[in-house]
Amino acid sequence: MSRGATKEAILTASIQLFNKYGFDQVTINQICKEINVTKTAFYYHFKSKDELISEVFSFDNMISNNDVLDILSVTDYADQAIKGMEIYVKHMVRLGVEMTKENYRVHLRNQTLPLDKGKSSLLSSVIPTLVQRAKDAGQIKNPASAEDLLDSMCIIANGVILNWAIMGGSFDILEETRKQFEILLVV
Repeated sequence: MSRGATKEAILTASIQLFNKYGFDQVTINQICKEINVTKTAFYYHFKSKDELISEVFSFDNMISNNDVLDILSVTDYADQAIKGMEIYVKHMVRLGVEMTKENYRVHLRNQTLPLDKGKSSLLSSVIPTLVQRAKDAGQIKNPASAEDLLDSMCIIANGVILNWAIMGGSFDILEETRKQFEILLVV
């Protein structure tokens, strides 16, 4: 198995095991056994289960070709920026409430934010460009800078996602996130 394939296999097997048994119940040994790799191979890619969960929720690992096509399917720059931010929210829904809670636990332990523009090329360059284009086209009326608006969008997304996880997924997270983004951007 190649190193790249091993990393993907570890991520895939881990998600399946975490969803089936819960994050705390799954050991690194179980993950390795599931895909027949050594612990050395696991530790080559991940220092810990916490690092693994952070990788699962990495923004840049989430975006697919379909996501890019979805962003490009609309001509309104403000809607493109919102759709770009929604990629992360959709990923949370796909992974489920329990995995999302674990992601936030890991980030709380490490005193970091799950959705951090510094960790993503999409968030650090593409979204601010779309926001600025939307501002220039009069589609976003909030006078704050594109960078400040992106920071606020990340904070809003983190808050809505955390609330969704706490509430056990009891509301439409995409609808709520979009509503909050539209209020912020004054679209």
